[in-house]
Amino acid sequence: MTGNAILDLMVLAIPAMLVGLWWTGSRAHELAVQHAKLACRQRQLQFLDQSVALQRMRPVRSSKGSSCFLREYAFEFTDQGDFRDAAVVTMRGHVLKNVHFPYTRDSEGNRIYVH
Repeated sequence: MTGNAILDLMVLAIPAMLVGLWWTGSRAHELAVQHAKLACRQRQLQFLDQSVALQRMRPVRSSKGSSCFLREYAFEFTDQGDFRDAAVVTMRGHVLKNVHFPYTRDSEGNRIYVH
């Protein structure tokens, strides 16, 4: 290729790393959508727009000690169709870490915000 072994390695490694990042990211996104839909269904909420957007990504260690990414995905939902609210799905690699809704409901149906 170029005659420089390090440059040749970089020319091959960087695209391979980008493809790997895209591949694992697309699977994590698919799982985040499934978890968001399930969480909304369990709380009798409507999952809006069928979309989940990546908000934040950072490297962390998995529970087994290997390197992975912690990804936070934002999605929107509504409880009565009047207002749109945002919630967050957090994935550690391909494993669900948390689904955070901004509030819960009490026995009378009033919102109780969770901080």
